Amino acid sequence: MGKGIEELFPIQARTLEHILEGKDVVGRARTGSGKTLAFVIPVVEKLLGDMARPAVRSRAPQVLVMAPTRELVMQIAREYEAVVGDDLNVAAIYGGTPYAPQETALRRGVDIVVGTPGRVQDLIDKGTLSLRDLRFGVLDEADRMLEMGFAEAVDAILAPALQTPHGKLQMVLFSATMSPEVIATADKYMAGDNRATIDIIGRQTNKTSETVQHLAIKCPYRERAAMIGDIVQVYGGLHGRTIIFTATKNDANELAMGNDLKQEAKVLHGDISQAQREVTLQNFRDGTFNCLVATDVAARGLDIPQIDLVVQCEPPQDVDSYIHRAGRTGRAGRVGTCICFYKPGQEWMMQQVEKRAGCKFKQIGAPTQDDIIKAAASDATRSLESVPNAILPLFHDVAQEFIDAKGGAIPALAAALAHISGATAIKTRSLLSSMSGFTAYKLTLDQPARNKGFL
Repeated sequence: MGKGIEELFPIQARTLEHILEGKDVVGRARTGSGKTLAFVIPVVEKLLGDMARPAVRSRAPQVLVMAPTRELVMQIAREYEAVVGDDLNVAAIYGGTPYAPQETALRRGVDIVVGTPGRVQDLIDKGTLSLRDLRFGVLDEADRMLEMGFAEAVDAILAPALQTPHGKLQMVLFSATMSPEVIATADKYMAGDNRATIDIIGRQTNKTSETVQHLAIKCPYRERAAMIGDIVQVYGGLHGRTIIFTATKNDANELAMGNDLKQEAKVLHGDISQAQREVTLQNFRDGTFNCLVATDVAARGLDIPQIDLVVQCEPPQDVDSYIHRAGRTGRAGRVGTCICFYKPGQEWMMQQVEKRAGCKFKQIGAPTQDDIIKAAASDATRSLESVPNAILPLFHDVAQEFIDAKGGAIPALAAALAHISGATAIKTRSLLSSMSGFTAYKLTLDQPARNKGFL
């Protein structure tokens, strides 16, 4: 295997032996806990260990993984490809793209198919995808699939495949929640006497990742875009990776194309073509740009390493949305930060998130001018560190002239850092309301005030 894994995460360690022994598995774990590899590793190990691969080109898949979104399908397929190398063939099938390339891959023969239920059912109905040799069925983020209305498609796909030439289909189901609908789905496809239930969350009240710190900031809507720019600069910086979640596509477009973000940002939402979305996500993974502005289309299924900061532009309507957005950071044991904006009057929404998600928000104020200057200077310094030493002598004469003009090396370097960082103007914000041009003062009285109306 090519993943270089030295130690398993809890969900992986607790499911490994059960799957290798042939048991059905129901798993519940937080997002970012490594659950994808929890079914990738043992399934591949079983295939490579006892699978006699036919020599014909029309090989039918022995593994079918279904997930609710295209992004999650692509992520799972990448995990399989990284693990199997050249030993097995993997195909990702999902809607929003032409059928022909996916059908061609299936006709050539594949061992593992990862797909969305809608496209899987379409290809079965067209006779392009056959499940006659299926041995393993996996439902990832089963709760989300049921919420999105895929229950009928999942049943139409799996019901005929439960009994195979290899015996009963071995099933694995992962879900962040164990709703009655999820339990009923597990009961439908899994035998109770051969089923293992693995619950990493248990009775813990915190449903979010334990490696994420949750911050909240009160900010009027008219100040939000500028404040987001300051927040990203201070908590993420030019060199950290940030995902900003907006409520609407228009909000995403305006923020990404405006001047408030002090770095290059790309947008991701439902109006972006599938091909462009894949290019954008790959560029984000590769570090071509470090700030992604997205709607909920990107909230689930993205496995982008080293996300430092998640910004949610307003409290979500449902708590699960907050949990999955926040889950884009703090993955695989890394520490991350999630900052949620709210307007005056939305305090109750934040309380609902705390109550139902089991997290606790730390209230923060607007970044001070000192915070912004320090963050900007740190970004500029890191940028200067990447300049090759070989080119420096070409600038020595000009640098000396500038130092003489500024009266010393420190003022000259400070001016250069200020210009590079763009921090050339001093602005103030209220620490209480986040409003630009206001300053918060703390008033201490020597004796109690008789009239507190002005306080």
